[in-house]
Amino acid sequence: MKLLSYFRNKRRHIQFGTMLCLMACFTTVSLAQTNNGGNNNGNNTNNQNNNQNAGGITIDANGVISAPFQITLNSKQLNQKRLQALAAQALSADINQKSEFRKVSLVQLEKLCQEYKTKNEPLPPEVQYLAGLWRIDYLFVDRENHDLVIAGPAEGFATNAQNRVVCVNSGRPPIRLDDLVVALQSQEQDLVTGCSFDAKQENLARMHEYIRRTNNASSTATAVTRFRTMAQILGMQDVTVTGVPAGSHYARVLVEADYMLKRISIGLEPSGIREIKSHLATLRGGGNSTQRWWFTPLYDAFTTTANRDAFQFSGQRLQMMSQEEFVNQAGQRTEASETRNSTTRYAQQFTKYFAKLADLHPTFAELQSITDLTILAALIRKERLDDQVGWDYRFFLAESDYLVPQGNIPTQVPTAMNYKKAGRLMICLVGGGVTINARSVLRQTEFVTMRDDSLTERKQSVQRGEGDLKSRWWWD
Repeated sequence: MKLLSYFRNKRRHIQFGTMLCLMACFTTVSLAQTNNGGNNNGNNTNNQNNNQNAGGITIDANGVISAPFQITLNSKQLNQKRLQALAAQALSADINQKSEFRKVSLVQLEKLCQEYKTKNEPLPPEVQYLAGLWRIDYLFVDRENHDLVIAGPAEGFATNAQNRVVCVNSGRPPIRLDDLVVALQSQEQDLVTGCSFDAKQENLARMHEYIRRTNNASSTATAVTRFRTMAQILGMQDVTVTGVPAGSHYARVLVEADYMLKRISIGLEPSGIREIKSHLATLRGGGNSTQRWWFTPLYDAFTTTANRDAFQFSGQRLQMMSQEEFVNQAGQRTEASETRNSTTRYAQQFTKYFAKLADLHPTFAELQSITDLTILAALIRKERLDDQVGWDYRFFLAESDYLVPQGNIPTQVPTAMNYKKAGRLMICLVGGGVTINARSVLRQTEFVTMRDDSLTERKQSVQRGEGDLKSRWWWD
């Protein structure tokens, strides 16, 4: 997160000795594969939910990010009847059935998409949202039928009042086809993908000089004015997306999760979790430093079979990490040798309750989903599973214009600030960011071979049968 300042009160005056806390918010998801990232040409008009106002942020035509309304947390009862009615109108009865073990054939899914493209028709909602699948728990390798199958919980879905597509019962967003395609594409060229919010170095230098010039005792009102001036000095921060199409939904999830974490951490939005207060609320003072927080994937061991034809995903998918930095008078950042306890504790609390947060915040749930897709794409490549079943996913790699709708590209975000007066302590937080790094997950996470036949039996239950069932792209 970015930029916090605190001020000690001495006999009703605030000493403007500040702690500048900058977080380099480079959001990296390490995968490997990318190809075309062209703009949507309008063919896929039913991909309506890449809207600029979906969820908790807006990206305007100039690329400026804002939060036009307070983040709304998921509620299983909130407008559920409305969601059920919308889902019943748009989806077939079998899609609307809740399932703990829905299967999706990646090979048949690609063939179906190609058929719609050939007919010059838009993709239906059940294809765009992978038959309501909202988490990947399994990957099965069907060598006999030349197929790769993913499986997990699923249910019907509809667009909620915040213009976000969510599942009717769980309230979690279903996994998106375009995110799957972007993940596969990003692996093709072994690219690191991510986004960053970066304060301009010259503005950091100006901030450093402003603090030096105004480092004297002052009233509370003057201190508050100085805080606001600090935010003005920092101004707009640059937003950069790398490795994936900057206007894609995948990129938007990275940016929105980054922005949401900042707002929760500085107390501009509630976490919705009693155990997670804002970082601002936990601060008690300390020395000058810069704090950097980022997400990195967190999986339990991957379970597999002896012949590696089934893989089970488990764990909460993400954790929050922390590191402190210093900012010098030129606005340059260097890594600190130690990280203060309050920073570490906040990251630990965020990690401990992240799964609960994702159940409440659709953006964090989508961050889990794109992490799953990223790991899936990396696993397919690492194990050469595509070669084993003879699947080159050429259509997914080459048809970005049809499969990956493009929205406004985020380019700038205004510096945000908040402050508090806690007894004899005045604290201010300005700006923020997060980082995700998934490059080494498959290398560092253990692969455990099941000693019993439970995973093999799970794989055997995936068989579709004969006739028309054999060509289905999803089934329960």
